[in-house]
Amino acid sequence: MILRIREWLSGRTPRERQLILLMVAIASPLLVWLLVIRPMSLAYDEALERQLEAVDRNGQVRMLADAAKAAPRAARMAAPSADLGLVVAEAASQAGLALEGNSPAGPNAVAITIAQAPPKTAVQWLGDLEERGLTVGEWKMTPSGSGTVSLSARVTKAQ
Repeated sequence: MILRIREWLSGRTPRERQLILLMVAIASPLLVWLLVIRPMSLAYDEALERQLEAVDRNGQVRMLADAAKAAPRAARMAAPSADLGLVVAEAASQAGLALEGNSPAGPNAVAITIAQAPPKTAVQWLGDLEERGLTVGEWKMTPSGSGTVSLSARVTKAQ
């Protein structure tokens, strides 16, 4: 291939060779910019944007978690006498949350999981459960993308 290019180039006049070399000298940086620098710059900008959004979501979740920890505990109602799994499922549906898992986790306890929920709604729902006389323990909230969180917790009847 290189041999063919050399033969073709040697068949040109000196003026044509100079113009071809000038064209290559001008086109090379342009191609490097179009094929390497520009795509990498765009990818960097997109990654930076995603990272800033993730930091913002993380800050919101931490703020809500701190607010939930610092909120004064309201006077608790008596623990409901109905099946705990049904009480938790009903409370979730009233809050507009879809339970992904709701399984017994020992006497008077259930393990719940929610795949996606707005962070503020999830924290308020946990507070509502405590106001109903239930104890929320061992809970874990992690960002799951697009401004939502996933939640897993163990809910027990307050003694």
